[in-house]
Amino acid sequence: MVAELTALRDQIDEVDKALLELLAKRLELVAEVGEVKSQYGLPIYVPERESAMLASRREEAAALGVPPDLIADVLRRVMRESYSSENDKGFKTLYPNLRPVVIVGGGGQMGRLFEKMLTLSGYQVRILEKDDWSKAEEIVADAGMVIVSVPIHITAATIAQLPPLPADCILVDLASVKAEPLQAMLAAHKGPVLGLHPMFGPDSGSLAKQVVVYCDGRQPEAYQWFLEQIQVWGARLHRISAVEHDQNMAFIQALRHFATFAYGLHLAEENVRLEQLLA
Repeated sequence: MVAELTALRDQIDEVDKALLELLAKRLELVAEVGEVKSQYGLPIYVPERESAMLASRREEAAALGVPPDLIADVLRRVMRESYSSENDKGFKTLYPNLRPVVIVGGGGQMGRLFEKMLTLSGYQVRILEKDDWSKAEEIVADAGMVIVSVPIHITAATIAQLPPLPADCILVDLASVKAEPLQAMLAAHKGPVLGLHPMFGPDSGSLAKQVVVYCDGRQPEAYQWFLEQIQVWGARLHRISAVEHDQNMAFIQALRHFATFAYGLHLAEENVRLEQLLA
């Protein structure tokens, strides 16, 4: 019995090695795909392609007696790795003539993420932090785009503090509320204005499948290329008005608080011993 079991395990080991070789080959092909996408400015995430591929693999798995959910789970994990690999290849520069991009608050996590993505796309990026305001006018003097990425409670004040920007400079903010920052940008700058809300955390290694909400401010034709650049990074865009965005976010936050209060009230009324639940 031991010899028979050992023989079967040896065969499994050989199959596992073959799987590793196939995965390595797949990642090599993904790297080549990433280079082609980077060259032609194609997005790293194409939902139609992914859905069609998963549907085909599920059908093929079922025909082979393999649980379709198993192969779907495996492929999703493989694709997640593939997106990260493609991300490292860099992206096509959709607006090669853009002057330097200045990220206000670029030392923060979200600011660093946008710095990384813009740099991978071939743009020159400068950082303006709180200790740099004495030379802020010099830093933004020739900026092609300024992105404000600071804590929400100081976003409007930071925008108001900006020195005069070039007339064609695109002013962008990344705050999780949109009405107040958008109005602040429109008041502070006469050129193109765009409000963005990345609906994900700054620890995301890739923007593939991530959602970015945007609110038009002024001269949308001037920043259309930037929205397309974000799509090239793999993100999905959703256009909404600033008022509607803030109403939706307030409702979402209210639901989160309500759920927390409901849990707390129920635990208090039931006299539950929390140390037992957490054991």
